[in-house]
Amino acid sequence: MKEEAEVKIAAVPGKEKKPRWTQAKKQEFWFVFSILVLPIICFLVFWLYVNFDSLLMAFQRQRFGLGADEYELYFTLENFEMVFDGFFRDDDLLLALRNTLLFYAVALVIVLPLSILMAYFVYKKILGYRVFRTVTYLPTIITSSALVVLFQYTFYKGGPFSAWLTAHGQPYYNPLATDSAIVWLLVYNVIFGFGPNMVVLGGAMNSISEEVLEAGEIDGCNWFQELIYLILPMIWPTISTILVLSLAGILSSTGPILAMTGGHYDTATLNFLLYAYATGAVTWISQDVHYASAIGLVMTLITFPIVLLLRKFLFRRNEV
Repeated sequence: MKEEAEVKIAAVPGKEKKPRWTQAKKQEFWFVFSILVLPIICFLVFWLYVNFDSLLMAFQRQRFGLGADEYELYFTLENFEMVFDGFFRDDDLLLALRNTLLFYAVALVIVLPLSILMAYFVYKKILGYRVFRTVTYLPTIITSSALVVLFQYTFYKGGPFSAWLTAHGQPYYNPLATDSAIVWLLVYNVIFGFGPNMVVLGGAMNSISEEVLEAGEIDGCNWFQELIYLILPMIWPTISTILVLSLAGILSSTGPILAMTGGHYDTATLNFLLYAYATGAVTWISQDVHYASAIGLVMTLITFPIVLLLRKFLFRRNEV
C-alpha cells in the first residue's frame, strides 16, 4: 500500500522534477553567449589588458640616481597624496576640477533642457522644422576639428568679430586669448552640443502613442502642459539614461581645450591635465604618467558610487 501511494504521488501532475537545462534554455544560453562573447573579449583585451599597467602606475614612482638614464620603480602612495593635496590647494588640479564641473553644469542645466525643447519642436512638425533639424544635426556630421577651426575663425583678425569691433571703433583683441576664454569655450559647447541628445530624445518622442496626445488635446492641454505632463513622463526612461551616462563622465566633461587655448588663460580641465601629464605635449606641464594614473583612478573611484546611486534612484522612479 505504501509503495502504491508513493507511485500515485509521483504521478500527480506538477510534482515531476523539471530538468534545469531544457533544450530551450540551452538554446537561449548559447544565443546570449554568442552575442556577449565578442564584447567581453574586447573589454578584456582593449580595456583591462591595456589599462592594467596604468593601474599599477598609480602606485609607483621612479627612483633615479642609478646611472645615466637609469631608474627603478618602487611602490608608494605618494601619487595619491599629491592628488588630494592638489584638490585642497589653489593649483592647476583644483582649477581643472572647477572648470570640469562648470562644463558639466552647463551641459546639464542648459544643453539638456534646450535639447528637449528642440526635439519637441521637431516632433510637433512646426513650420520650418526640416531646416531647423538639418542645421541642428550638421555639427554631429561635420568633424569636430572643422568646427573648432570655424569657431576660431570667428575671432581671428579679419573675421566677423574683428569687423564688429572695427565698426564700433574698438581695438581688435582675440577673446580666446583673454581671461574670458572659458566663457567662449562654454558657448562653443552649448552651440554644438544639441545634436546627439536631439537624436535620442526625438526617437523617444516618436514612440509615444498619438492617442495619448489626442486625449490631452480633448482635455484642453496647451503645448506647455502637453510637454510637461504627457511627453516628459513618457520619455523619462530615456532622460534617465542620458543623466546616468552624463554623470558617468562628469569628471571627463571638457571642451576643445587643446585646440582652442592649449590650457592657457585658466581653461584647463581634468581631462586636459590627464592628457598633458601622460604625454608631456604641453610645454608648461611636466610629464608624469604616475601622477596622471593616480588622478584617473581617483576620478573613477569618486564617480562610480555616485553613478550607481543615481541609477538606483532614477530607475526605481521609472518602476513606480
